[in-house]
This record gives sequence, structure tokens and C-alpha cells, in this order.
Amino acid sequence: MRGVQRTFSAAGRPDVRALRGIDLDIPRGEFVAVIGPSGGGKTTLLNILGLLDAPTSGSYHLDGQAVHANGGPEAASVRARTIGFVFQAFHLLEGRPAVDSIELNLLYRGTPRAERREKALRAAAAVGLDDRLYQSTSTLSGGQRQRIAIARAIAAEAKLILADEPTGNLDSANAARVLDELERLHRDGATVIVVTHSPEVAQRAHRVIRIVDGTVVSDTTRPNAAVPPTRAPAGVAAPAPCPREAQGPPRSPGKTSVRICDMLRDTWASLLSRRRQSIGQTLAVAIAVALTITTLGLSTSARAQVSATFDAHVNREVSATWSTALPHALPLVTVADTVDELSGVEASAVVVDLSVGTVSTFAESRQVQPHVAFGDVAAAARLSIDGAAWHDGRLGAGEVFVGDLLAQDLQLSSVDAAPTVDIDGSTYVVAGLITESSRLPLLRGEVVIGPRDDLTARGPIDVTMLAVTQPGAAQQVAAQLAAALNAFESEQIAVAAPTDSAQLRGQIEQGVQATLTAFTVLALIVAIAALMNATLLALNSRRGEIGMRKALGARSRQIGGLITLESAGIGIVGGAAGLVLGMGAILAVTITQRWTPVFDVALLPLAIAVGLVVGAGGGGLAAVRAARLRPAENLRN
Repeated sequence: MRGVQRTFSAAGRPDVRALRGIDLDIPRGEFVAVIGPSGGGKTTLLNILGLLDAPTSGSYHLDGQAVHANGGPEAASVRARTIGFVFQAFHLLEGRPAVDSIELNLLYRGTPRAERREKALRAAAAVGLDDRLYQSTSTLSGGQRQRIAIARAIAAEAKLILADEPTGNLDSANAARVLDELERLHRDGATVIVVTHSPEVAQRAHRVIRIVDGTVVSDTTRPNAAVPPTRAPAGVAAPAPCPREAQGPPRSPGKTSVRICDMLRDTWASLLSRRRQSIGQTLAVAIAVALTITTLGLSTSARAQVSATFDAHVNREVSATWSTALPHALPLVTVADTVDELSGVEASAVVVDLSVGTVSTFAESRQVQPHVAFGDVAAAARLSIDGAAWHDGRLGAGEVFVGDLLAQDLQLSSVDAAPTVDIDGSTYVVAGLITESSRLPLLRGEVVIGPRDDLTARGPIDVTMLAVTQPGAAQQVAAQLAAALNAFESEQIAVAAPTDSAQLRGQIEQGVQATLTAFTVLALIVAIAALMNATLLALNSRRGEIGMRKALGARSRQIGGLITLESAGIGIVGGAAGLVLGMGAILAVTITQRWTPVFDVALLPLAIAVGLVVGAGGGGLAAVRAARLRPAENLRN
């Protein structure tokens, strides 16, 4: 280090000079302890040595090369391949097997999985924890956790080991064992630099550097410790670093790309290590997807229901009225058969209204308006008939249908007993009760009489013909009806047909679709906002982990990629769960409403896509923030 200064600035506060022009040479293979009071700059010095923080001014050369924490991927590559960290807070992957923490540095080097596992096994054996390799780090003791952190440095074969208060959270027995491991690393050729408050730790070091108020106040070597020839004796000005030309061209740090399969495994393991949080986020996505699938599915079912309703009712009803006074008028008894022969007609009947008369039984009598019907009046007028067991088919002469409301007033007995009613002095057998009539609702309080041949005896009468057509055939039937009823006086016949309902039906369907779409978009926005808030809250609890990953060589884009992949995984699983929930909701609603459920196969990929959108949208901001986190600050947290 040459002239290294580090000043921390904050708005509204005075600047803090943590390091004040540090000049320092540490040769390869030394075991150095950095001591001093709290706030003296020890940790800041260690962060700069580990490329976790950048000096405000001055230069830092590591292994003959100028390095800088702001070097982006190059600095991350140097950390991955050269530097090993041992932290006071251990910084392991919580809730995951210990082997994952040991392999993490190798993961960011792009080391193949088999090689990573082999090195992790050897490193765990070196610290005496090969039997704990697949045990969750959350269940390890403090000493075991710190030895796992040392095993991580061993597996990485780091040339420079930086330890920040490595025994601060340990009892004396575990602290001694950790120091033994650090000394063994030193004997194996690593340069070890320890920041400590402990005199016992400092006594293990060959060289002790004391820092006070950001300045090196002493630099002593332990008696009988060999001094590497490249280090200047105490009290002698340190030499300037060798010129680049004398060292040869800078060595490439090499690529540290993480393999895709390893990224996916790491992502899945990360999600499983935080099951409650992952389940909560997945549930948020599932609810959003379920709302989307439900609204879209109900929209499709509702459109089908609108179409079915139009086709089953208004869009299929055609009627015609005329007077029997017209020349060439068909006999009433043949009208229904003539209309039935038209293409597209399902049922037809002629209905003649009589004057109000008296309808009576032995018990009661009422004044009502009778009607005479020729043809299939039940189908043409859309009547629901509670028919007598002995009766089948159309009304015959001498038979009558009685509205169920009128039947109650008349105290009629069961129609299976063939009761009779008297209508203006004529007796008729009751063939059934009218329980429903969507086309002629007043019939529930009236009577319909079978064919009579005396209707025109007193003069011309008005006639109404009712027809029910096949779906979509109403306009065609209406165009032919008048000519079929009276080819010579067709213009005198008034035909009533539904207007083309396509436009009206389209407007209704569009209204339904617009409402449900707006609800879907609102649900997605709420879900993304909720998931974004949950992911950001989760990120705060993972700041130490992210700082540790960066310290071990993870690049910013790799950290952002990890958070993005986690969000995508949650989105996919949540999308699948939401699809199931949505389908169940559609079935429940359609069955309750007695609709025909309509499932579009496109909902399957749509559910996964919506899950990805919600997951990515909810995790996007967290991924950006995670990528920008500075490791030095978050490791302290």
C-alpha cells in the first residue's frame, strides 16, 4: 500500500478519516496481526486489503498487480481466486448443508461440481469436520461454524487469508482450535492477516501492526520470527513497488463465470433454505395467478353463457299475427304443421285468445281468460308442464292445461286422477299444470284449451302463431313465415322476429371482458407490489449473505441473477399452484351458477407466464438493489 487514505462522507455530517496515508508492505507467507483500539481503522484496512472497499486515494498492489475494489468483474475475480475470508460472524449459508458454504468460493470460480465436492471433502477433513459435511449450518456450534469458514478458505486454496476477529464469538477452547487452523494455513504457504483485539491471537502472529486513528503507529516482528527479505526492517522507509516492466505482463485473473446448472442448483437450494419465506412468496404469486385464471376463465364461461342465453331464448323466438278474415287464410288446424315444415323451425303452435270466462271446479271458480292452442304449445310457448302420467304429447280436443297458480285457487286434486274443470259450461279434462312459462308468463294463472273447431263460427278472429327456431335461424324463418302462412296476402301478416343479436351480444361480452380484465390487471398490480415489498424485506435479512457472496467472488450481475432466478422459481411454482386454484374457483362458480364451465388450454402456459411476470416484477427491484450492495457495509451487518 502506498499513501492509502479512506475518508467516509455523509450529508450533514463531518467527514471521518478512517485511514490517513497508510504505507505498508506485507510479503508473501507472513502471519500478521493488526491490532488497535476500536474505530482506529483496522477493519477499514482489512476491507481494502480484501477488495471489499476502495481507498479514497493511494494505491494497492497485490501480487505485483494494481488492484482496486471498484474494478468490477476484475476485482470479483481476484477475490474469488486469491483471497479467503474468515469473519467474526462466520457468514455461512444458513439452513443449507455445510458443504454448500465450503464450495461457495469454488462455485463463483466456475469449478465443476465434482471437483468442488472433492476439494470440499478434503478441506472439511483438514479441519476435522468431514462427518458434519451434510449437516445444516444452522445446527452447528460456533466453533464448528468458524472451522467451516476456514475449510472454505482451504478448499479455495487462497493465497491471502483475511480474518476479522475470527475468535470474537468463540470460547477459549474453540478459539485456540481456530488459531491452530490459521497457523496451519500459514505453514502451508498462505499469507494470513488477522484483525483482532485479543492479545492471545496477536501472540500467535509473527508480525504485529498497531493502528491508531488511521495511522500505523508500530510495526514489530516477534522475536525469533524469520523476516522475509522483501520486507523493509522496522524504521526503514518501505521501498516503492517494483515497476510493472520488471514483473512481466499482468496475469489474467481468468474467467469466473458460474455454470448455468450450478446457478439453478444454488437458486433451488437457496429457496429451500428459507421455506417459510419462499412459501409465503409463492402463495402471493399463486393468489395473483389464481385471480387471473379465474377472471379469464369466468370471462370465457360468461361469454359462452351470454351466447347460450341469447340462442336459447330471445334469439330463437319468432311470432306472427293475422286475422282469419284474410282471403286464402290457412285453416287453423293445419297452420302448425305447415310452419313445422319450414327449415330451421323446431316447434310451433297457434294460440287464440278467448273472452274472459268462468273456470270452476266443485270447490271454487275464477274469472280468467282462456286460450285455445293448435300444435305443440308447450314447446312453442316454452312451457314447463307437470303432466299427468296418463297423458303424452300435444293437447287434444277436450283437454286443458291449467296454470299452477290457478290450480291452487281452484283446489284441484292431483292431475294423475284426471280431474276436470268447467269452462263456460263445457267440461275439460286437466292434462297437466303449467309450472313455468318464460314466453307467456301469464299462463300460470290461466288455462290453455285443446283444439276446437267452432272458433270462427261467430266471425273472424285474431290469431297468434308462436315458433321456436334452431339457434341462428330466426331471421331465415321470419323471412319465409308470412309467405308460408298466406302466399297471397303475406303483407297483411305481422311477423315479429328478434333483431340480429350479434352486435348486442358482442357489446355485452365486451363489457364483461373489460370488467374482468380491469379486475385482473388490478389484481396483478397489487400482487406485484405485495411481492416486491416482501422481497425487499427479505433482502434486508440477507444483506450479510449477499456481502459474503461478493466477498467470495460473486459479481454484481451474478447476485442480481440469483435474486432474479429465485423470483422466477417462485413465479413458476406459484403459477402452477395458481392454475390449480383458479381452475377450482372456476368450477365452483360455474357449478353454483349452473353454467357450463369453459377451460381454454391457453390458460396453462398463461398461468406460468403470469407467474413469471409477477415473480420477476416483484423481484426486479430487489435484484437491482442486491447487485448494488457494497460488501464491506453489509458484512458488518
